[in-house]
Amino acid sequence: MSRRKRTLAAGAAFITLFAGYEYGDASGCKPASIDARRTPLAELKAIPVVDAPLGDAEDPVRILAEVRYRQSRLIAYVNGDSCGIVATSEEHSEKQHIHLMSKWPAGGEGTADYPAGPYNSASTAGGPAAWASMLCSKNAMVIEYTSEQDDGPELTRGQVTVTQERNTPPSSRIVIAGAGTRRQIENHYARGL
Repeated sequence: MSRRKRTLAAGAAFITLFAGYEYGDASGCKPASIDARRTPLAELKAIPVVDAPLGDAEDPVRILAEVRYRQSRLIAYVNGDSCGIVATSEEHSEKQHIHLMSKWPAGGEGTADYPAGPYNSASTAGGPAAWASMLCSKNAMVIEYTSEQDDGPELTRGQVTVTQERNTPPSSRIVIAGAGTRRQIENHYARGL
């Protein structure tokens, strides 16, 4: 093969490889079909949780994550076409001090500012010592949780990543999704976008 043909073949191979990628993640490119490979929340493996205060839910509840702190715990779940979280005190686990739900966005609704969206958002206070906000999509939940009585989490279970934020009072960013989607969301936050 002549040198010119080898150069053209190498160039064509590079263009073919590059055409399947788009800019977006920390490495500079990501497969263009990454959205098609995301595991929806409803298909993530459920975890068993003892004394989960979710008995009043109408549809079957799938608990996806549990985050335990010294004084509280947070449980994240899906129920039909909705995301939900419940935060309880460790002393009174049967009482909810935060219960937050949001439906997945319907066509054209929600915000697409973050990976794995679009998202609907919801937030609430659980008295003077606790606060939570939640972004909810079919593919991920991103939760900000603050409890003035707690520092970082002591235990996490499920397909979850928890990042402790350096603010006052301390808060946690809790991302529930498949492993690749969690990395993509964490990279988004690391870049400060």
